[in-house]
Amino acid sequence: MWKKIRITVLLGILVVVSGQTVSQQLRVNRWARPLNVVIYPVAGDSSIVTSRYIDRLQRNDFTAIEQFIRREAGRYGIHSDIIRLSLAPRLYAKPPAVPDQGGVVRSIAFSLYFRFWAMLHDRTHAPGDIRLFVVFHDPDRSQELPRSIALRKGMLGLVHVFADASMQPTNNFVTAHEMLHTLGATDKYDLATNLPAYPEGYARPFQRDPARQIKAEIMGGRIPVDRWNAVMPDSLNDAVIGAYTALEIHWL
Repeated sequence: MWKKIRITVLLGILVVVSGQTVSQQLRVNRWARPLNVVIYPVAGDSSIVTSRYIDRLQRNDFTAIEQFIRREAGRYGIHSDIIRLSLAPRLYAKPPAVPDQGGVVRSIAFSLYFRFWAMLHDRTHAPGDIRLFVVFHDPDRSQELPRSIALRKGMLGLVHVFADASMQPTNNFVTAHEMLHTLGATDKYDLATNLPAYPEGYARPFQRDPARQIKAEIMGGRIPVDRWNAVMPDSLNDAVIGAYTALEIHWL
């Protein structure tokens, strides 16, 4: 009995959240108009440090993402106003937790529930084409962050970052990485080692010594310094969108 009810509920959610998907993705693939990106700040813990940090956030804290996307789009001949970023009021509802492991059914169930949850908690007057729920954590409480995730269907991101001003440039790098997932970009690093995959995860894969890079490919995640080591970039100034990623997001 309860199994049938759960299946019925899931099917109902599927119908509700899938109605917008096809037209949304077609519009995005054409890049016919600027995409509205809305960032929803969320506290990931009860720390007063986290709460105060969120209360002080301003749109300017995230403009590096806009600048990065526009700069990189220009390298591919796209010079229009490509994205418009806005900061929504603080969201007090906690996003659903990403399952640590599970099969296809569990992943689909999480995807549907997250999309339905986002629809219920979208309090902006003009919902974004891309909605990023950025969850902040007190670095003194959380040495390791939960896994971030992004969905192309629904164009949603759940991004975990630190509530520390000195880490905001890195936070923006992670947020931009997840945002590009919503546009169809794939990860370009080895999940076992976190090293960028060659050649697609390298900013300049065909230079004389490809193992020594000075910038990160955004979806590769890190800057290779030799064959066995890579470092996290300091900010989006040290990142590029490579040709493989540009192809995936329809810039090529």
